[in-house]
Amino acid sequence: MKKLLLVIGLCLSTSAIAEPYKYLHYKYNDNVVVTLSNIVCVLPEYKNLYPLTAMATKINGDRLLACYAYEGDDVVIQWFKGDTIRFPANVFFANPKTR
Repeated sequence: MKKLLLVIGLCLSTSAIAEPYKYLHYKYNDNVVVTLSNIVCVLPEYKNLYPLTAMATKINGDRLLACYAYEGDDVVIQWFKGDTIRFPANVFFANPKTR
């Protein structure tokens, strides 16, 4: 019984400590929304320079994965097998309809 309580306590404590995912959005144009997250970059070739995950979502649902980093007041996004682009950080909002 003590072991069961210990396991339950450990599970509850780690889930309480886990950081919730957060997202910021930028409506780049009428067809694309760029989303930043606090999720660690999953692309091994980029994660050292660009530690966090970004994504572009087209109006038709197509998505392009990327990784990003902050440089001063800017966000630099490295698209998967593509270009690097820079945005001012203040264009991203928690609610994409704020723009």
